[in-house]
Amino acid sequence: MAQMEQSGGPRVAHRVEQARQHEARKIARRSFMRVSVFAGLSLGLGAWTASFLGFFNLRHPTGFGGVVTVAKARIPKVGDDPARISEGKFWLSNLQGAQGDVLGVGGAGGLMALYWKCPHLGCTVPWSPTFAGGQVNFPGVTGWFRCPCHGSTYSRAGVRVFGPAPRPMDTMLLTINGDGSLNVNTGKITSGAADNPLRAVVYNG
Repeated sequence: MAQMEQSGGPRVAHRVEQARQHEARKIARRSFMRVSVFAGLSLGLGAWTASFLGFFNLRHPTGFGGVVTVAKARIPKVGDDPARISEGKFWLSNLQGAQGDVLGVGGAGGLMALYWKCPHLGCTVPWSPTFAGGQVNFPGVTGWFRCPCHGSTYSRAGVRVFGPAPRPMDTMLLTINGDGSLNVNTGKITSGAADNPLRAVVYNG
């Protein structure tokens, strides 16, 4: 009997060792799978975040949504038609005195950056240099912003004078640089109001 136990001892020990190694391999596989899943999720989330930031350019936005620099040569002279700045989705209007201040707010003139999106239903508002003001009860004044969708009409300062739009055109924050160029922050949009002409920035370039 003692001889059988003695001879069976190594076999039992061997089976125990095999079972231990098998269990260790299973634990190692589970650990590897767990680490792989978490690593995959982390990499996927990181890639998605980078793509999101890259697509919307949230880190250093340029163009619409960020700061658009307008060279001095592109700035309209006083009396010229407003300049279309496509990359920023705005019109740059250079007012003379109370020009465009059709509601008598008393604007002193200067530059304005007008968001070209109509406050009514979002259509892009063009500048119509030949549109006669007589059609909107302002005879003798030619040249207006005129929405092609529903006829909302605005002065050079973006003040609504006709149509279904609920307010004047929105404005963007504008600053003047030392070299005569402009920075327009298209991410800083102020809803249009009757005081639009007062938002003009004096420009001596």
